[in-house]
Amino acid sequence: MAHQTHRRVFVAAAVFFFITSTYLCVTRLYNMSFIREAKEDKPTPPEPPKQIHVQLTDADLPMTYGTFSRPNMDGLTLLANLPAELVPTAENKRRLVIVGDIHGMDASLESLLEKVAFDTARDHLIAVGDMINKGPDSPGVISRLMRLNASAVRGNHEDRILLSLTEAETQTGVSKDLSSSDAEAHRGESEFLTTGRKLKKEHVEWLSSLPVIIAVEPLRMFIAHAGLVPGIRPELQDPWAVMNMRTLIYPREELRKKEHKKKLKLKHKRDDNAADEEEAPQSPPSDERPAESEPEDDDDDEEGETLESIQQKDSFTDREVAIPVEGRDGEKWAAAWNRFQKRLKKSHRRTVVYGHDAKRGFREDKYTVGLDSGCVRGGALTAMVVEAKEGGKGKFAHTIVQVHCKAP
Repeated sequence: MAHQTHRRVFVAAAVFFFITSTYLCVTRLYNMSFIREAKEDKPTPPEPPKQIHVQLTDADLPMTYGTFSRPNMDGLTLLANLPAELVPTAENKRRLVIVGDIHGMDASLESLLEKVAFDTARDHLIAVGDMINKGPDSPGVISRLMRLNASAVRGNHEDRILLSLTEAETQTGVSKDLSSSDAEAHRGESEFLTTGRKLKKEHVEWLSSLPVIIAVEPLRMFIAHAGLVPGIRPELQDPWAVMNMRTLIYPREELRKKEHKKKLKLKHKRDDNAADEEEAPQSPPSDERPAESEPEDDDDDEEGETLESIQQKDSFTDREVAIPVEGRDGEKWAAAWNRFQKRLKKSHRRTVVYGHDAKRGFREDKYTVGLDSGCVRGGALTAMVVEAKEGGKGKFAHTIVQVHCKAP
């Protein structure tokens, strides 16, 4: 009896185990199938695109100049407008007498003003910078300009003298104790400090107040000592460049030329017949373009472009960025300025009157007039006498007057 009971328990347990195992297997298989189907329903994500590596040269890297507002350089005024009451019009019959680099030649300045019959009642005098230093009477020049209530822009000589005076006055401690004429000569400041220490306090204050650029907007004219970078608005110009530059260099164009030379050099090395290759004419690289012809300077204002449209069009050209330099190795900034103005609408064009470049002497182009004719070297002192043109907004007539200077 007991044996039968054990047997029944064993059979019941086996049946329960079989049923449970079967249930678990079926549910497990069902769940796996559902998960697989759910996964198959999901869209397969697209494969990421293959990255194409483009080898950029140095010339293709981002470059900029004149994008951000320049610092004031310790309170320096970058841009000022000539007061409206001083601007010549057809009605007021006033004149602007703009004088080139005087360099302390007060006697020559007096002769020039006599020659143009300067009249304080109707004329306004403007100096293009470098009024002092090198010549015999820098204090006399500043006194005359102040007495005549003249306007002027800061030149590189005024700037250097003011900086040298400030540095000398702010020396303290050991620096002041060690200060000497030899130390000043070593820093290249002897000449500037010698001139600066002859000036009166009111002279220094007047020079410190001068702007770097004067805008005569009704006549579409800028007055600056050295020049302006074309394509850059006046308020974004670099003060140092406006006072010192002579030429422009184009870094992207220079890099492109260097890269082209490297390619040619490698090509010659791989060529078995190097001598023949040297004799054969080399074609320009594919990314160089022939020089564009200058557009005609016609009277149709709609033919030109705006500054913004030119900047957008030229945003990827090798001459997009022009760096101003003091030397003469680059392109003359005045040539670049004249070429750029001819691309603009006529109402957007501006003339720059400047000094600074005695080596080139007096130079008059369509939209630039250089007035430094080397007076302190025994050349001439030059004035540009400006009057408003009848019946034309923004138009002016001018005459050039010179006096011979006796070298000190």
